[in-house]
This record gives sequence, structure tokens and C-alpha cells, in this order.
Amino acid sequence: MAVVFSRIAVTAPPKAWFHGISYAHYEIYRRALADLGAKIFDVPVDAFLPPDAGRIANLIDDLRAFRPELAIGLPYLSCALLCRTEPERDGWQSNLFTDLLDVPVLGAWDHAPLELADQLLTPHPSVPAKSGAGTMAQLRRSLTDPRLIHWSRDSGQTKIMCELGFLPSVMPIQQTRPALPTVLHPMAASGSGPNVAFIGHVYQEAPVYPDPALTVLASRAVNDWLDNGGTMWDALRSRIAMLPVDVRNRLALDPDQSFFWGFAHQLVLHRAQTARRLAVLGAAGVPVVYYGNLQSKLPGVPANLVALPEHVPFGAPLATMLARHPITVDVTSPGFVNTVSQKVLLALNAGGFVLVDHKRDFIGEFGDLAEAVSYTDGADLAAKIDLYLSRPKLRREVGDAFRARINQSHLLPDVLARVLDQAAERARVPARPRRAEKATTSGVSVLGKMRICNSDKKRFANPFSLPRLRRSAKGVMLTTQTHAWHYAAEIVLSHPVAGTRKRYLHLIMQVEAGQFSVVIFIANTRPLVGERFIGPSRRPVAIDIELPHDHSATIIFRSAVAGPSRALVISAKLSDC
Repeated sequence: MAVVFSRIAVTAPPKAWFHGISYAHYEIYRRALADLGAKIFDVPVDAFLPPDAGRIANLIDDLRAFRPELAIGLPYLSCALLCRTEPERDGWQSNLFTDLLDVPVLGAWDHAPLELADQLLTPHPSVPAKSGAGTMAQLRRSLTDPRLIHWSRDSGQTKIMCELGFLPSVMPIQQTRPALPTVLHPMAASGSGPNVAFIGHVYQEAPVYPDPALTVLASRAVNDWLDNGGTMWDALRSRIAMLPVDVRNRLALDPDQSFFWGFAHQLVLHRAQTARRLAVLGAAGVPVVYYGNLQSKLPGVPANLVALPEHVPFGAPLATMLARHPITVDVTSPGFVNTVSQKVLLALNAGGFVLVDHKRDFIGEFGDLAEAVSYTDGADLAAKIDLYLSRPKLRREVGDAFRARINQSHLLPDVLARVLDQAAERARVPARPRRAEKATTSGVSVLGKMRICNSDKKRFANPFSLPRLRRSAKGVMLTTQTHAWHYAAEIVLSHPVAGTRKRYLHLIMQVEAGQFSVVIFIANTRPLVGERFIGPSRRPVAIDIELPHDHSATIIFRSAVAGPSRALVISAKLSDC
């Protein structure tokens, strides 16, 4: 089976994200792409969290040399969307792949649209009063780029994304999630111990909302969804629509407000998920072993749940655990609409047996087999548990039939090949003109004002630990020793003239060792703001720092790592626009 793209850039998420699950997914998919014959270039997402101008410059150069035919956001599209620069003068953050390299980007959704908005709009305002407008235009600009190839595994998510105008003119690739690689385990026999298990997370900490009206809204929306079914997204939007207009505006509950998305993400993916999982598992009618983070002594935990605070790593350990008990119950996250989680096919293909919520796409893909393992409510779940525990032969027959279907066309290489074939058809978008490097030659040089930061000298007991400046025709060489975050050098800027336009400091520098933070200090008024990071690069990098229009400011240079840091500051010019 040959891959249609020979050179693919993939995003590598931080190893600690979501208990290591994201990184495990990345490794599995990366290995499958390599097995198909593709050459792989790994793009570390942490280079953009926050953006490190030096690392990004090196990545751009290396990617241009690699000449990727496709970029894939692993494990999800959101990881590719996070690969973007600091805001430019117009506020836009250029994406590494679509804007800077003009490469088509393929990526699967997780909990669209919530997880996409959550990542793109970070950081989120903590209170409605700090919400910003214009969010829908920002999200649409990012998500409708013609270079994006969306991969939807959930027809319900596709419907929501369409309604919000979050999709380009070409519809997403609609392809079910694959069964990930595993080994077949013997079928577990019913015994005297707990025969039913659940593996997953809940979020039991009671959220503290900044307004009592949000507390009431959240509770009513979750209860509506639990009582009436449907989607949690619709339950929330319906409850918001019932509020008076002035209340909706005060609470910033319009999707065009940035506060809305952080509130909705936490409510749907944390609070509603926890409420449903506890309700469904509590209705199972038998003891259920809970592997995960359940705190059984907290209020609202059903008495039949047996908490085992065991972390089960994603991949082979999870597959083994899913096959350990005769029945595993899965309660799908409300971030999914019509599909099931990755655990379902993994459990069935590993020799386990799973019962899962009734989902339209799952039924449409596997027909009567999916109906046989799907429950509609707590009573139906209890009945199916009793049925399959009392009839192990039937359980084996259903499991064997499912594995045969999975191995026929739903293994990871099969699904990936189909998705890549469709991506090849969608990738034929006219090339954009290559963006020229921005060069700012105008402005007033303030490099001569750069000096050792006198206010921080008292922190250095050893005079050999003092930062050093050395001026030459090339610029100013700044060297720090062992101290991270201590102020090393500064440029004190004059107070802006009233009525002037936005002011920027255009800085060109090349870090040779360590990492530098460049940040704005405003005396006696507010904390450090506008922080930028620059790590080692093979060529000079340029950054624009927007300055406050109503205060004088000092630009602070400090090492962001323990150990020596060294950089050549080539140019520092003050300009307006």
C-alpha cells in the first residue's frame, strides 16, 4: 500500500498533554505514515507555546529544504492550527503551514467546534467583562483557509461547523475513526469479582462562575440535556436563547464573544461529561470498577462505583486493560455528537467487549453489530450487562464478528490510505505568492540606549555573574551567566507624545545560546507585558513589539533559561504606523 504523499510534515504535541494520550496518538499515526512509505518531518508544537522566534525561523528554513507536500496535525487539526507566530501589527497570527509555507494541512477533529475554539482563542477571559468581540471572524479566518483539509469523524460535528460558517467551500473528509494497532487477548471470563469496568476521566471539582446567573444557566443546560437527550451544544444554546437580551449581553454569551467559548468548553467537556458518566454508570445495576481519577468520597458518586486510582497509559496498556474484564462500559464525551470514542474499536479489536452509547454514525458504519453493543439509557445498559454476562457465548460471537469487520476495512492503514487519497484531491489549490520577509529600515534607532539593567545588579552577589554588553559594528552582544529571569539589559524609551499612532519597537537579534525573553516594563502601573521569546537561530530574526500609547516603557532583556545565554542585538528601531 503506497502513500500518495512522499514528504509529510506532522505536528508533535508536548508529551504531557492530556495525560500523554495526545503524544501516544501522534506516535501511532506517525509510525503508520512511515510504514506507508512517507518521509516524515516532525514539527514540535511546543516551539509555538509560546512562540519562540528563533526556533520558528529554524523550522521554516528546514521545512523549506524538506519541501513537504502535506502537513498533518497530529493527533488533531488543532495542533497544526497552534503552529503560528506572535501577532503581527494587524493582530493576525500567521500559521506556519498555510500562511508561511503555503502547504495543505490535513487534520482530524476531536471535539469540534469547542476544542478548535479553545485552542485558537487561548488565553480565555476569566470574566464576561473582559470578553472581546469579533471572535467569529477570527475563527472563520483560521478555519476556512482553503489550504485546510478538515477530517470529520462525526456527522453531527460537521453539521455544527457548517452552521457556524467554520468550513471552507470544500466539505470535510467524512471518514470514521480507525481501529488502532493492538494484539488479541483471550476473552475474559465472568467471575466472582467485578465483571464490569470503566476507564476514563471525570472533572469533579465544582466550577466557580463569576456570576450567579452563569451558575444557574450551567445547571439548567446540563439537566435539560440529561433529561431530554439530543446534543449538549443544542441544550446550551437553547438555554442561552431563553435569557433576556440584556442578560445575554452582560454575560457575553454570544459566540462572537471570546468568553462564550471558554465557558462552553468547560461546561460541555468537563461538567456535562462528568454528570452523564456518573449518571449512566450509576444505573448499571452491578458494581463497576472505575480506572481513572474518580474521587469516590465526593458528593454525587454512585455507590456501585469502585474507584481504582490507576493511570492507564494509552496504547498497548489501555488495550490490555480494556480486555481484562468481561464487559467495559464507555460513556461517550458530549463533545462527540454521532460517533463513539477511540476506546470502542480498540477494546473490541483487542479481544474485549464494550457497551457504548447509541450513536448514529457508529450504527450506520457497523449496522446490527453496533446495535448489539449500544445502549439507549441506563435501564437499557443494565439489561445488556445482564444479557452478556449470563450468555458468554453470545458475547464471544458478537466480539468475533466485530473483529472480523474491523480487520476487513477499519484498521489504521486502511483508513489512513482512504483519507490521504481524498486529501490528494483536495490539495490541488493554486499556490500563493511567497511572502517576502518584512524589513523595517525606517524609524529611530534606540540601540545606543541599551545598557545593563542597573535595577537588578543587587541580585548578583558574585560580580562574575553580572550580564555583559559588548558593542561592535555588528551590534550589541549581550551575555548572561547562570541566572534565569533576572533582568539583564534594558532600553528606556521616552514617553509617547499625546495623539501619536501606535508605536512599535522593531528588534532584530540573533540568539547564539540559551533563550532570551524580551518584555515591556511599565513602572508602578502594571506587571510585565508583551513578552516575546527568542531562542537560538541560524540567522537573525525580527520581532515587532507594540508599545503602550499612554505610558513610558522600558524594554527588558532577560535570560529565559538557567545557564548562559548569549545574543547579538543587531538593530532596535522605534517606529509608528
